[in-house]
Amino acid sequence: METRYLNLSTDLLFLMMALTLLIRRSPNKSSNNFLGLLFLLIAAYCKVINVHFHTVFTNNISHLSYYLPLDTLLLMLMSPCMYYYVLSLLNPPMKLFRWRTLLHGLPLLPCVVFNVLFSYRPVEERVNWLIHDFYSGSTEMLFINVILYLQLTFYLIISYKAIQNQLKISVYVEKNGFRTNISWVRLFLLINIVFILASLPLCFLINNEQTSLWIGHIAMNLDFIFLFIIAAFRIGMLEPEKMEEKKIPYQINEELAVSYWKTLRENMDAYKPYLDENCSLRSVAAGTKISESQLSKILHAHGGISFADFINEYRLKEAVIDLKDKSKYRKTIDTIAIDCGFGSRSSFYRAFDKAYHTTPTDYRKLHDENPEA
Repeated sequence: METRYLNLSTDLLFLMMALTLLIRRSPNKSSNNFLGLLFLLIAAYCKVINVHFHTVFTNNISHLSYYLPLDTLLLMLMSPCMYYYVLSLLNPPMKLFRWRTLLHGLPLLPCVVFNVLFSYRPVEERVNWLIHDFYSGSTEMLFINVILYLQLTFYLIISYKAIQNQLKISVYVEKNGFRTNISWVRLFLLINIVFILASLPLCFLINNEQTSLWIGHIAMNLDFIFLFIIAAFRIGMLEPEKMEEKKIPYQINEELAVSYWKTLRENMDAYKPYLDENCSLRSVAAGTKISESQLSKILHAHGGISFADFINEYRLKEAVIDLKDKSKYRKTIDTIAIDCGFGSRSSFYRAFDKAYHTTPTDYRKLHDENPEA
């Protein structure tokens, strides 16, 4: 059965989605780069399996003589790419090029070594191997498929758990004045986990490359249908939502500003409204009996601080107390973030780095080693 035209359209569509993410300007640029790279790998994978199908079915020996079985390698590259997309979406900026990153390449080594050795085989031997593997399977590809399934499952599960932890706090992550709905990522990962587990018996019972390519082909098309629906409904993937900010003329009587500032501080210390994730200018205004516009004016009068930074100042003071308290060392960083009123792990890390120029984890370690730091 020919899959040339169906796969060709999938190639082009994923390529268009990748270019859209890589070219467009966005507050989530680093995250979009990883997602765009993932779509490029999917587009390349679809093209490779299209060539593989076509050359074997048409018995095109001249093309097969130049072909390398790179489809598994492309699939293995997708997993860490997806994982780094999730990390960049949830966490503050990270260093990609470091020694620990090389560990992600270890599962790829058997596949890379196999392709290098395969390229040095005589042409006739390579062609015969490809045809035999396509219809009857081979020991080499069985071994590589075992590694592939283990790697895919591992990365999908840890990515799913990371997204799940964030969704317990909020469906949104905030960055550069925008917020992104990440609920679609959990569903995307779950669909792929279920598909892998469902296809596992079929792949290893039949054990030939034709079956593996069909499984990969169906998976890519399912992913595209899902992503197309998400993009059509604008649920987070392409369109982050701008958070509105009210522009208010900052003029207020000095004596009144001092009085309001005192009232505001007393309310913060007594009732700690900042511990509520949904603490807003409106709710604080209602609690202090000061209008929203007046609150913004007095915050500007006392250092030009925004309401969000003002609330984060209190939240960070609470977080620092917990991080220093040895009796609370069992509390995770995520738990401290939630208890202090932060809506997401990423917003907590971003605010903490802005105030203390380090991460909460490193701050806790530093204080544990040197309490006077």
